[in-house]
Amino acid sequence: MLVAAVALVAGVKELRPIFLGSGPPLALNDQPGILFFNNDEGCECIVPLYQKADAAIATWPAERRGEIAVHRIVLDDRPDLQRQYDVERAPMLLIVDGDGQELWREWGVASNPEVFDLGEVEARIAALGWGDS
Repeated sequence: MLVAAVALVAGVKELRPIFLGSGPPLALNDQPGILFFNNDEGCECIVPLYQKADAAIATWPAERRGEIAVHRIVLDDRPDLQRQYDVERAPMLLIVDGDGQELWREWGVASNPEVFDLGEVEARIAALGWGDS
């Protein structure tokens, strides 16, 4: 019975991209952006990391990231973007240009108290000359 339940759950997860297909295109509006790939579901050992990543991004001041928009993408809801950007796991940050081309990425890690090195992301944004007044 347990094996059947596990197989059912695994099958649903594998078929999800077929049912969901592609979502709407990213609304970058020809502006650079930060893609924040995360998830809402997972095993009880990983959900706290997802929540910690959400909290880190939610409290990240816009002025420190050059006012660059953050686009939260739930991996389970957007398998098309997961494939497009070759995202193997969450949480992850990607810096993209206005055409959606990847310029830099950082994986969130549980051993980092802030999950991400947001100072490094800010330095990358500054090096690109974005957000300058």
